Amino acid sequence: MPVFATPRRTSDTLVFAPTYNERGNIGQLLDGLVVHASGVDVLIVDDGSTDGTAELLAGRMRFDPHLGVIARPGKLGIGSAHKLAWLHARRLGYARIVTLDADLSHDPADVPRLLAALDAGADVALGSRFAPGGRIDYTGWRLFLSRTANGLARRVLGTIVTEYTTSLRAARLDRVRPGLVEAVNNDGYGFFLACVVRFTRAGLTVVEVPIHFRDRQHGSSKIPRLEILRGAANLARLAVARAPARPAPGAIGDGAPCPDCGRPYRVPAGRGGMRCLACFGHGTNAAVES
Repeated sequence: MPVFATPRRTSDTLVFAPTYNERGNIGQLLDGLVVHASGVDVLIVDDGSTDGTAELLAGRMRFDPHLGVIARPGKLGIGSAHKLAWLHARRLGYARIVTLDADLSHDPADVPRLLAALDAGADVALGSRFAPGGRIDYTGWRLFLSRTANGLARRVLGTIVTEYTTSLRAARLDRVRPGLVEAVNNDGYGFFLACVVRFTRAGLTVVEVPIHFRDRQHGSSKIPRLEILRGAANLARLAVARAPARPAPGAIGDGAPCPDCGRPYRVPAGRGGMRCLACFGHGTNAAVES
């Protein structure tokens, strides 16, 4: 596994995608971002890919100064990867963050559309499959499940948002209170629903940008079947707990290096402890940046 240098900031906007075995997609995604969002920084958090994704990224970094990679020692949860990206963006002083999937279900051409929504006054912009004008390639059971889950969330939570479960989003970091995202108590796919709820209950201006959500061309979905049950339980908890989230001071940690991996991505954990979003206490290996 390659060794990656610590990512640097060269722009005011960070575009983030998590990877696990996305060798067949990541190159095309990065090419699309160069075409449609030239000049932004791109951060990839790779969770121990075994298909050569990390090696491909290492090769790209040799000629792309805007690309940064944080390699983790294994699959530590897609939600935790997103929290790490938000924490990284704050620590390096970015003004805006955009997040999306690495499997090409999200079109890189939509990144400037979301950024334009921020420029027009939104605090958070959501790429939506279900807003008027949105499209989705799913059929059959997957389409039914996706429509039902988002429709149920809208009714139960009492909001006007139509999209809760995909990761194509943009935000102005000065408008989203530190810890509102980084302190979400969910490391899996429920993170995305929890974030939308926190955004709306915090009184942020949230707009939806209609998108065409495409099915992946290479690889397989990483969503566990058990995630459906977890999602239902997560929705029930959020429906009962109506109070806006109020992250405590220090919710994004103190920036001190992790004693296991040496990276500055620790956040408060239960009972006064700290947890590193980069390694979860698993230490370093050959894939960790120098």
